[in-house]
Amino acid sequence: MQICVAAGEVSGDQILAPILSRVSESVSAVYSGIAGPQMVEAGTYPLFPMDRLSVMGVMEVLPRLPELLSIRRQMKHYVSISRPTALITCDAPDFNLPLCAHAKSQGIPAIHVVSPSVWAWRRNRIPKIAKQLDLLLCLFPFEPELYAGSGLRCQFIGHPLAKQIEFNPDPVGFRTALDLPLVGPLLGLLPGSRQSEVKRLLPLFLEAFDRLVAETPDLMGVIPAATDELYALIQGMIGERSICVVHGQSRQVMGAVTAILLASGTAALEAVLTGRPTVAAYRMNPWTYWMVKGQLQTEFVTLPNFLAKQALIPEFIQGDASVHSIVDAITPMLNEGPTAQFLTEAQTIHESLSGDVTDHAAAAILEYLS
Repeated sequence: MQICVAAGEVSGDQILAPILSRVSESVSAVYSGIAGPQMVEAGTYPLFPMDRLSVMGVMEVLPRLPELLSIRRQMKHYVSISRPTALITCDAPDFNLPLCAHAKSQGIPAIHVVSPSVWAWRRNRIPKIAKQLDLLLCLFPFEPELYAGSGLRCQFIGHPLAKQIEFNPDPVGFRTALDLPLVGPLLGLLPGSRQSEVKRLLPLFLEAFDRLVAETPDLMGVIPAATDELYALIQGMIGERSICVVHGQSRQVMGAVTAILLASGTAALEAVLTGRPTVAAYRMNPWTYWMVKGQLQTEFVTLPNFLAKQALIPEFIQGDASVHSIVDAITPMLNEGPTAQFLTEAQTIHESLSGDVTDHAAAAILEYLS
């Protein structure tokens, strides 16, 4: 069985790799396409490296658009001539869903893992998505209902993070492993996994850190750098501050810290699943924000708040993301820790997303293909 695959984000690589491995335990499968390192380790032949797709924001995409369109054209051609048993994609919907639509038009089953964020913005995409796909595997229990009546086969498989992340772990083990102080307040700073995000957000985060240190002199910070390039960039930006930069290990960092300041995104869900009090702050290109804001259909931007149906974590977006607002929100978290209400709501989210995602996804794929 030949299967074409495509993932456009680190999270997509992490989700899809074990699913492909589990499918291979039941059938003899050969994978090729756009792959990250974990998918390559799972046996995928990379036609294109995944990092060529990793770009976020409308205005940020424009300089890369010719290259992205060229890659998609080549992938469509590859699908047409290789005639795989199926196309399985994950994340990067703006790139992957048109590719899925092409495969479906050729009579090749198009399966996508991780629903686009139609819960948050542009719900008018749902009819089009239904025409582009044969099967959509969703990470959140409320998502299949959004597609009800569209004709698209939709299945909730659980969220892999809920299985991978222990809720409210003892920080001592993580601090020991990361060679961090065993006592005292520790702030996790996660300004994103792309250079553009880090350059835009880290100066704001560092300014907030300086203000917090003025109030709490023994405060230390720790930043997980997703790549060697980001490690070097971050080291050059922090100067003489009492901040430790580590290679990767973002989940270990979350387990070690007292509180977290992060860019809004998947990391916000990871932080809440870990049970650490969190503040989300994000700034983007003003034109991108203007275009996105007009399409928002929810009160909250961060996923944990949408799941909790309340402001479980403070979120500060664009102009609201100021040093003053961040410091005011984080100070009680560092001094008092998580509230009982936060822990209760966070644990409820953890339990609602739990399940063997890999087994559920592999079984759904194999059942559809059979």
